[in-house]
Amino acid sequence: MKSKKTITYHPKFIVLNQHAQVWCGLKGGKPVFSDNWDEAKPLENEEQFFNLKISADYNDNKFEKHYL
Repeated sequence: MKSKKTITYHPKFIVLNQHAQVWCGLKGGKPVFSDNWDEAKPLENEEQFFNLKISADYNDNKFEKHYL
């Protein structure tokens, strides 16, 4: 008998920096932010958010999650 896989739902969210700009990707391993909210790339789990904060070398990297 095959076992059923359990699907865990993680709500998607976008990341904002202290200037209310949205995260739109990485360039050279560093996060890139944009004023255009249409360019936002949603994330799905806490590890992604944590890694994004670590990769930022800003003095004041205050990031916020906004759920979709």
